Amino acid sequence: MNLYKKIVNMICFLFEIIGAISLGAMLVVVAIQVVLRYFFNNAPGWSEEMARQFMILFCFIAMALGVRDKIHIALTIIVERALKKITLPLEILGKILICFMGIMMSVNMGPYFTKLRYNRLPGTGIPVGYEYLFPTAVGILIALISVYQIYDHFKYGTDEQQRKQDDFTKKDATL
Repeated sequence: MNLYKKIVNMICFLFEIIGAISLGAMLVVVAIQVVLRYFFNNAPGWSEEMARQFMILFCFIAMALGVRDKIHIALTIIVERALKKITLPLEILGKILICFMGIMMSVNMGPYFTKLRYNRLPGTGIPVGYEYLFPTAVGILIALISVYQIYDHFKYGTDEQQRKQDDFTKKDATL
């Protein structure tokens, strides 16, 4: 399982790089659009489309990384109010639902790539199907991340127990 985690983390690292590049590119495109519109009263037609594409890319990557780092929106009130005995099963159920969501995201977005690959965006000429290619890959990544998180729950316990164990090992490393 350690090899599996390393592979998934390498994929996440690659996605982080792509996310940083898309965020920077979106910033540049929006700056160009603002300057050209404000000073020259003439913004290029492709700038709005490209900014939107970079934003979509960045948002989906952020969603996958939020699942990896466990900083996504969650209904913790149920887990916090539950008995300690059922906290672990509830967290495992949550990760199974996240895995299911990732699979369904891939299954439902994948066909749009093939159906819309001949339609083109008007400003850039990019095939519309490519908008759905990356969310499909992110759905697969979310499912892969949640699988190793489910494994971690069976091996190390709840998220709180894992955090305590990580804090304890970090203290040992600094001594």
